[in-house]
Amino acid sequence: MEVIVREPPQDTHTYKFWHLLRDGDTYFLYVNCEQSAAGFPIMVQLTPDEYAEYHALGWAFLQYFAGKINYWSGRYLQRRVSAKLQADAEVAIKRSKEPLSVKKGGGPQ
Repeated sequence: MEVIVREPPQDTHTYKFWHLLRDGDTYFLYVNCEQSAAGFPIMVQLTPDEYAEYHALGWAFLQYFAGKINYWSGRYLQRRVSAKLQADAEVAIKRSKEPLSVKKGGGPQ
């Protein structure tokens, strides 16, 4: 599982509440939802139609789709991936945020 870094068009205001991930040829969107006092994640596999929109529209589609999942989270609960797949994604997300020296096993000795 790997995090796909998608940057918005330059000078676009962003709020990074989602991550695009790929496992082989399968793409997932991991969204940190904020519908209650305590946030919660929802991770869904992109359907072929959603993948086609992502391929055509890039970051704009992902931002829009993540916003839909955040706002209407109840509609996407049945599409949640398994707990193991979500845990693997969370490890990949955490790893993607580490400084380069930590990823390569370097850093202060």
